[in-house]
Amino acid sequence: MQTWLSNAWSQGCSALNKAIAAVGLLLVSGSAALAESHEAGGEANLKLPDLSKVSFLGVNGHRLLLFGLLVCVFGLLFGLAIYRRLKNLPSIAP
Repeated sequence: MQTWLSNAWSQGCSALNKAIAAVGLLLVSGSAALAESHEAGGEANLKLPDLSKVSFLGVNGHRLLLFGLLVCVFGLLFGLAIYRRLKNLPSIAP
């Protein structure tokens, strides 16, 4: 029994080591490929599309972005209201 368990453990560890080595190799090769295709300039040279000219399911891109920001503001207000209600609950003393 102990021999079977130790064999299974050693095989599992070797498989884990092989998987870690494969992931490491993929990360190194992927970062090397990204480094070759990288253009100098960083975020200052990003070319953003004009959202007012793009349509997503019939909705103007700019209007869709503003709607998303409005949803975020409502979520923030909801979170603050729940926080205040929880804060004002009477405490239970042990």
